Amino acid sequence: MPRPTRHSRQKQMRPRSRTLTAVHESILDDLVYPTEIVGKRTKLRVDGSKTTKVFLDKKDATYLEYKLDTFSAVYKQLTGKDVHFEFPQYQDLNIKIKA
Repeated sequence: MPRPTRHSRQKQMRPRSRTLTAVHESILDDLVYPTEIVGKRTKLRVDGSKTTKVFLDKKDATYLEYKLDTFSAVYKQLTGKDVHFEFPQYQDLNIKIKA
């Protein structure tokens, strides 16, 4: 069996915490820190561009509303990805159905 040389070594798998996706997700979590991310949706357009919608916790809407554009600009500058922050619109599930 040949000895591993400088160029023929087996490469190890990259740990999940070191991948670009994990780093960008942690940047996103750190950016909106006082609140929590409750959902994400990625929209892929016909021209190939991607836009991500990030849904933040509704209870923090009062003091985060004016910061959403700043969050988008900072994330775009750090990662080069387009992202849009918003608060989810919940529907009332207690609707009574007539029988």
